[in-house]
Amino acid sequence: MGLSDGEWQLVLNVWGKVEADIPSHGQEVLIRLFKGHPETLEKFDKFKHLKSEDEMKASEDLKKHGATVLTALGGILKKKGHHEAEIKPLAQSHATKHKIPVKYLE
Repeated sequence: MGLSDGEWQLVLNVWGKVEADIPSHGQEVLIRLFKGHPETLEKFDKFKHLKSEDEMKASEDLKKHGATVLTALGGILKKKGHHEAEIKPLAQSHATKHKIPVKYLE
């Protein structure tokens, strides 16, 4: 069962607050991912040298990638459940190009 139009509107209203500062929020999402699941950091050649939270916060590359991640998520949310066209290429590139194990894509 999907969300109603009203429920999607609530989601998108909250998302608007995230969009107001996508780079900072994206950086925070990645920092939380890496702190909560340290094994995921090894999947990112560009970031695996970042060992402390301070190093992560100082990384402009991490901030840029976080913005990329949340921009993609925003595009998916704005499809209101009709996001197959956005998800498939993301999953494909993460599985094949980036060699991310399937368990992280489920």
